Amino acid sequence: MHKVLRILILSDLFIIGSFGLVQPIFAVYMIQNVVGISLTAIGIATTIQLVTKAIMQIIVAKWTDEEPGNRRELATLLIGSVLMSLVSFGYIWVHNLSMLYVLQFLYGLGGALAFPGWVVIYSRYIRAEKAGYEWSVYSTIVSLGTATAAAIGGYMAEAYSFTHLFVVIGTLSLIGSSFISYIFKQEFTKQNP
Repeated sequence: MHKVLRILILSDLFIIGSFGLVQPIFAVYMIQNVVGISLTAIGIATTIQLVTKAIMQIIVAKWTDEEPGNRRELATLLIGSVLMSLVSFGYIWVHNLSMLYVLQFLYGLGGALAFPGWVVIYSRYIRAEKAGYEWSVYSTIVSLGTATAAAIGGYMAEAYSFTHLFVVIGTLSLIGSSFISYIFKQEFTKQNP
């Protein structure tokens, strides 16, 4: 497996896996901390995030595909990853629905920016004869990391606080985003380790 693939997997393990810390208990935090929230409002917040990602990633992908090479893909991958990381810190200060909806929009936008570039770069370095295996390694590692995080997140929120949990998520996500700098070096200096 190419080193770029391992870096992309590690990056997603930190970013997606860290958000797994809060996924099963996100609604509990919102109900405790957001004035006037309901289960319907939490459902709408999730819809905002997913619809934003679904629509915007098409626009981002068309724009990044217009330029030869992967410069735009790398830029949007990094910006999107950092944006998602920053959203987790923003959850600490959510006290009304408007703030939650804005953060969910930004989370969706971050995913929309990151996803097309991630897929293009991963696909570029994948070996055709090992494609099934290399995609499965990604899926297995990120799924197991997220599953483990889900179990740990509940404990952390109970033993410490949701604030601590969001700081951990943001920090881990930023670490995951930092791994992308290696890919910049790989892409722009044409080194092939």
